[in-house]
Amino acid sequence: MNPTERTLQVLEYIMAAGPRPLKQVDIAKDCGLSPATLNRIIRSLSDWGYLFRTSEKYVVRNFRLERNVPMSDVYLAKLDETMRALSAQLNVSAEVVVVAGHELLWHSKTDYPDPNVEIRARVGFRRSLYELDVLSQLYLSRLDWADVEALFFSDGFFETLRTSGQAGAALTAKEVKNLLAKRSKDVFAADLEGNHVGIRRFATVIQDAEGKFLHLLALAEPAAKPSAPIQTYQDALLKARKELSELVHQESAAMRLQPKYHALPMRGG
Repeated sequence: MNPTERTLQVLEYIMAAGPRPLKQVDIAKDCGLSPATLNRIIRSLSDWGYLFRTSEKYVVRNFRLERNVPMSDVYLAKLDETMRALSAQLNVSAEVVVVAGHELLWHSKTDYPDPNVEIRARVGFRRSLYELDVLSQLYLSRLDWADVEALFFSDGFFETLRTSGQAGAALTAKEVKNLLAKRSKDVFAADLEGNHVGIRRFATVIQDAEGKFLHLLALAEPAAKPSAPIQTYQDALLKARKELSELVHQESAAMRLQPKYHALPMRGG
């Protein structure tokens, strides 16, 4: 690894270890670095205020670091190629959606082939996870219910707003729990009825080598379009999911050394 990669490795290790103090000797051992190399990295991070050092050779982090999706050039190129192929093959808009806090964030997308059709969700568009459409369901169903209760107001979820213009019905915490439990085994979901702006979506979930959520890959089209070939959409998305997951696994094995510590879920909110 070059110096930048070694520094990133240390940052990821410290972030994954959680907020407790860490021994420098343990960091060096687990990251496969010499004490001298680690000392240089720790000194720089400390000088810039990202770490607090103690006289007992411990460090305490003073930063947060996380990635929404793998951002290597290879992965992004594959993602762009995948979206363009899906859009051309199926005559739809292809979307990559990540999670930012309590919101879905549209990371990238292709335009709908018909220029007369406008899909409001553009790159950078945000929408609350409390609206339980198929995108929210696929993400939230990957969390333990205890984490959903800790991170969200469990009585604040509601059904997807529909094309009728009527507000989505509020859901009780029990209804949400049951819905997410049923969805937890699914890797594909479809919303044929469409939302309040007349767009329906079909989605799959992309996970890392450990099964943790990375992002959603979705197809979007007007709900007024003739009946969707659901099986065709599902097959295309699952094929893309398999290819993207294989690339994620390859990059994880080749480039990203695994920390020995893991952070506990953030609570509250």
